[in-house]
Amino acid sequence: MDNIINDLKNVDLLIVEDGQDIRDIMYSTLHKIFKNTRTAIDGVDGLVKFNDKQPDIVLSDIRMPNMSGNDMIEEMKRINPDIPIIVITGHGRLMKKNINADLILEKPIKFNRLVEEIHNLVQ
Repeated sequence: MDNIINDLKNVDLLIVEDGQDIRDIMYSTLHKIFKNTRTAIDGVDGLVKFNDKQPDIVLSDIRMPNMSGNDMIEEMKRINPDIPIIVITGHGRLMKKNINADLILEKPIKFNRLVEEIHNLVQ
């Protein structure tokens, strides 16, 4: 795991999550690995931050106000079809057919698995 963490320290990560508590926990946990970690509060904010400085990977919720995660992902993939996007959701079984993400993980997420999956996608 140490080699994986070392590989990821310069990866630019964008976390898009409307739930403040979840967003804060994800940021505080992942910022220890990804020094370039930014957060967005919904799909609109996520798209603005994506356009401002494209990250290396996006980690997003799917059900959000103002712009759904799915609409945000579609726009991000239109801008950069190669951007790796991981969706974290509690509704994965219902949504897997309709999401253009590279990976869908169902909550609750194990931290080590998330880090390994991010590593796999950015390599």
